[in-house]
Amino acid sequence: MDTIIDKIRGLINDSLEKGSDFYTYESRKIFTLTESNISTSIPKLFKNGTEIASSGNWSYSSVTNKITYTAALVVGDLIEITYTAYKKYSDTELIGYIKAAITYLSVYKYKTFTVRNNIIIPTPSEAQENLIALIASIIILPSIKQYRTPEIAITFAENMSKEEKIDQSIGQYNKCLGSLDYNSIQDSED
Repeated sequence: MDTIIDKIRGLINDSLEKGSDFYTYESRKIFTLTESNISTSIPKLFKNGTEIASSGNWSYSSVTNKITYTAALVVGDLIEITYTAYKKYSDTELIGYIKAAITYLSVYKYKTFTVRNNIIIPTPSEAQENLIALIASIIILPSIKQYRTPEIAITFAENMSKEEKIDQSIGQYNKCLGSLDYNSIQDSED
């Protein structure tokens, strides 16, 4: 799932960016981060310019997007929190788009995948991951005009609907990546 998320982020231009939040301690030791799509790496916290280790001093909740400082603070202490975040979408949102893309693959009779505990079954090939990422990207940004991977290049007509783009993408992948087994090659030579 992570590789498909990375591919989607590349297609929709949702890159990781550095962020910093500054607080002056007055009375409350809970600090809400400005950006909500924090990457999986843990933020860093600085008190008066010195980095403070998280073990026992503070904790971060990705659910609430807050840092709770548990060590001693004095009124006027300057707290800086640095982190990396995605500006547009959280991983959870992208997983929802991936599930929608997988539904389209089934509806358009390409292949049936299921998602259990954020694991895609059966495991898609890299080319299938690219197709899933493309479909998810079209769902997110229906205005997408073209797409290119090592396997395929697609340019969409100006007035195509989201569904038409998805249909064309699946059709192109079927043509390009259709599988031939040894028997069908042998039969065609006879």
